[in-house]
Amino acid sequence: MARARIAVALAVVAVLAVLATAALAVTTYVGGDDPDALAVTDPGTGARFEVPGKDWAVRGARSRIYYEDDAGKPVAVVTGPAVYRDGSCAEQPGDSNRGFAGFTQDAFDAWRAGLGGGPGEERRDPVELADGREGTVRWVRLPGGSGPCAAAGIELAMLSSGGVRVVVVADAGEAGTLAHGEIVRILRSLRPPA
Repeated sequence: MARARIAVALAVVAVLAVLATAALAVTTYVGGDDPDALAVTDPGTGARFEVPGKDWAVRGARSRIYYEDDAGKPVAVVTGPAVYRDGSCAEQPGDSNRGFAGFTQDAFDAWRAGLGGGPGEERRDPVELADGREGTVRWVRLPGGSGPCAAAGIELAMLSSGGVRVVVVADAGEAGTLAHGEIVRILRSLRPPA
């Protein structure tokens, strides 16, 4: 009888230890350094990355942001992205933002073409990801568009690792836009599938 009580007590302690460890792992995995960070998850692979909680919102899985070619065919698409300063332009509050980040199946060159191409020196910078893997951020600063909601420039940045791609497209070159370092921090938070 005494052995049974000891076994039950040890089992309870073991379960509590496992639950505490799991809670700590989830907090570290999702929260990182920013307790208000928002996680974006790729439903197909389970890969994740984070955006800061301030000024960002994660859209639902049915939300899409895309760019079309001249024939109106989408050439670069994200589904369920995080959006930076959604509704930022008073002239087009429902269709404007200062940037977005999401998982994509489209290559860097498709995104660049979707943004109108244009001059800009492409760069590649090595980075260490949140899980310790090595990666490369491929990025370019492009001229801005035209119209009342256009910014002076656009930064396109992408990181591919573990069979997934994360893209960030953000206004650049003026107040209220993301700095390059902020974009890199978002990309580095990627936790690809195992």
